[in-house]
Amino acid sequence: MEIRLFQILVPILALLFVIYLVRRYSSSKSTIYELVLGVGFWIAVSIFAIFPDFFSNLIAKIFGIKSNINAIIFFCIGILFFVIFKMYFMIKKQDKAITDLVRHIALTDEKEAKES
Repeated sequence: MEIRLFQILVPILALLFVIYLVRRYSSSKSTIYELVLGVGFWIAVSIFAIFPDFFSNLIAKIFGIKSNINAIIFFCIGILFFVIFKMYFMIKKQDKAITDLVRHIALTDEKEAKES
């Protein structure tokens, strides 16, 4: 197995990101959920970088695509669509929460203005 430069650099960068995530968690700037999700992501990226041919061929076989590069591209596009879909609903939920908060503040201010 020939070792390429990215197979060394990506795990080192991933380790730096994991250290950053642990520091953010230890200083209470992120939650345990964010820590676990981030560490899991960077471990997966590292494993994928160390064994790229195995995983790209596996994904190609699973989806029935002849070229392993095309399989990776389609797989990543699918993940991006999923993330955008989740973010859209998170933004809608946040927008509703802001609207409810503004209504509550407006009603409270109105009530206080009538009382004085």
